[in-house]
Amino acid sequence: MKIILINNVDKLGNIGSEITVKSGYARNFLIPKYKAMSATKNNIAIFKAKQLELQNKAIEMKTKAEFCAETINKLKSITIRAKAGVEGKLFGSVGSRDIADAITTASGFKIFKSQIRLPNHNALRAIGTYNINIHIYNDIFAKINVIISQIIKSK
Repeated sequence: MKIILINNVDKLGNIGSEITVKSGYARNFLIPKYKAMSATKNNIAIFKAKQLELQNKAIEMKTKAEFCAETINKLKSITIRAKAGVEGKLFGSVGSRDIADAITTASGFKIFKSQIRLPNHNALRAIGTYNINIHIYNDIFAKINVIISQIIKSK
C-alpha cells in the first residue's frame, strides 16, 4: 500500500516521503496514529497544501523534546528509596513506571513508562546506581543515573 508520511517515523522515512508498506501495517498502525495517510491523488493534493504546517509542527515538537532532554540531563541523577534486605536485594523491584514518576516529579516534564529504557530490559532488583536512557522523541535521548537506596527504619 502506498502511503505519505505525516510525521517522521523511525526506520521508514521523514515527513512527505511516499513509501510502500504492507497494508495491515498502514491500516492498523500508521493511519490510526496519524503518522501517515494513503497516497491517493486527493490526499497528495491535501498534503502539499499542509506540508509547510506539518514541517513547522515537527520542528516545534523537536525543539520541545530537545529542551526536555536538556532539562533531564541537567538533573544528572534521581534517588528512589525502596525496602531492601541486608544483602541489598530489594523486596520487589523498581520498574519503568517508578522511574518515570520520579523523573516527572523532579523535572516537571511528563515522562511515560514506555519512554524509559532499562538496562537489559529488566526491572531493577538491587540497591545501586543505574544508568538509564529516556527516549524523548524520534532520535532524542536523555541520560540519567537512578540511585536506588534502602529505606532506613527508625526505632
